[in-house]
Amino acid sequence: MTDPTDFLARLTEFFATGSLGELRYGAALPELAAHYGDPWDGGRIHRQNRWPHAFGFGDVLTVFCRCRQLRSVSLPTWQGELELPAPDGGLRTYRTRVAESELTAALLAAGCTWQTVTYENLPGQRTLEFSPAEDVWVALILTDREDRDDPQLADWMLYKAMMWGYDHVDCPGPDPALPDDGWGAAES
Repeated sequence: MTDPTDFLARLTEFFATGSLGELRYGAALPELAAHYGDPWDGGRIHRQNRWPHAFGFGDVLTVFCRCRQLRSVSLPTWQGELELPAPDGGLRTYRTRVAESELTAALLAAGCTWQTVTYENLPGQRTLEFSPAEDVWVALILTDREDRDDPQLADWMLYKAMMWGYDHVDCPGPDPALPDDGWGAAES
């Protein structure tokens, strides 16, 4: 298992660039599978349609459109440790307990800026949002307690990290001239 500062460095890169290694908005599923190995199948997002479809690389949850492009990434950091794809392939386990003060210090040191979003219907939660590219967003979700029934923390903790985009409204689907890509092209 890596040192917590290793995860903070990966998280800062994720926030600043919108990518976690090769996992970036618009990345092709076959290319990611060639680099990191076949993902595990997380199933359909909607009951009626095969696409969009969830896949996972270690503990990284991803959603792909029927054109096999990455549409979103989610890191469930509340688990305390995650298996993340390593830059050179394979998986590496990271400790993911990050306090808001550590997180914001690392983001500021990296020259990141963000807006803080709070929601009236979600007390005890706030989100640091940043757009590293047009129509791409990264969010770091913080909570003020470890569990709903626990006392409030002095320093909020990272709960989840996410990346998503808005520019892909009309998916063209996979190229019909290409053979079945192994990811359900015949079931588009």
